[in-house]
Amino acid sequence: MSKISEIVENKKYYDGITLAERMKECHTSAISIAIIENFEICETYTHGVKRRGAKEKVTTDTLFQAGSISKPVFAVAVMRLIERGILNLDTDISEYLVGYNVPTYDNQKHKITLRQILSHHAGLNLHGFAGYQQGQKIPTVEQILNGAFPTNHLKLKLMKDPETGYQYSGGGYVLAQKIVTDVCKLNFCELMNDLVIAPLFMTHSTYLQPLQKDKSSDIAFGYNQYNLQLPGGYNIMPELSAAGLWTTPSDLARFGIEIMKVLKGESTFLEKKTAELMTTKAYENSPYGVGFAVNQNKKGLTFGHGGSNFGYHSNMIFCPEDGSGIVVMQNSDIGRIIRDEVTKAFKEIYNW
Repeated sequence: MSKISEIVENKKYYDGITLAERMKECHTSAISIAIIENFEICETYTHGVKRRGAKEKVTTDTLFQAGSISKPVFAVAVMRLIERGILNLDTDISEYLVGYNVPTYDNQKHKITLRQILSHHAGLNLHGFAGYQQGQKIPTVEQILNGAFPTNHLKLKLMKDPETGYQYSGGGYVLAQKIVTDVCKLNFCELMNDLVIAPLFMTHSTYLQPLQKDKSSDIAFGYNQYNLQLPGGYNIMPELSAAGLWTTPSDLARFGIEIMKVLKGESTFLEKKTAELMTTKAYENSPYGVGFAVNQNKKGLTFGHGGSNFGYHSNMIFCPEDGSGIVVMQNSDIGRIIRDEVTKAFKEIYNW
């Protein structure tokens, strides 16, 4: 039995049923998985249909919203700009921003840096985002930061002194998105394509929100906690750097493999010291490096990220010591537990 077969067929991982049966039980119509061994994609697995009531099956090319997995992909782009001397990790971001100042809890000026933002130690609010339904007005980046109409959340604000503790902030990533586009004076999607997506041959990935209409047949439609399809199939996520990525497990696997190869000295996509910085805890007792969540297994370092948008839940995790890893993506809020069950099964089978 192949390892992917063991992951999906072994009933001990899914409360006495197989993964396919678990998906039915959890009203999850689509799942896609990529397994990495020895710095290569060794196996993939897909099951289900892109949309309930339709016959089109999920394939390895089917797109899912990546949620917060958007963040480390964006962070790599930022680090490439830093390597080129266009940005600095520890410069006060006020030197980069055009027409915007971060509101603060005490109305005093505080130095905020990209290192703090990308490791969630800037002291900023706005953990995550709900997105917008098809047909709604979509806010600009400036409206998102200011909490202005038609935004559906509070404004971004410094809630405590930077570097005084871990505080996850998707809003901080939107702020970093503004910094990058203000400095580079280029469209965000074009920047991400030039810096990460094209160089790593992530041919099914895009930060475009909303998607072009001709792409609607390529996506797995999302389903909410009430087991209803999201209007139009998905929520629009204008917070691109924090939650806007559309992608596949295979594309994310290629992304993770490249970072692992950099760490092993087998790729020049990034400088090795940059990859080491991103996968080392940025502050004591922090779960994050710069962009990546970092941890340890029996073999050594692991790095990755989870992702959750309404209707979509995913996880990616990589171990550079032996070049192994997994990416799993699925399309149901009721079945969000499945990504964790699949990841746990992988870790046990691969002796992590």
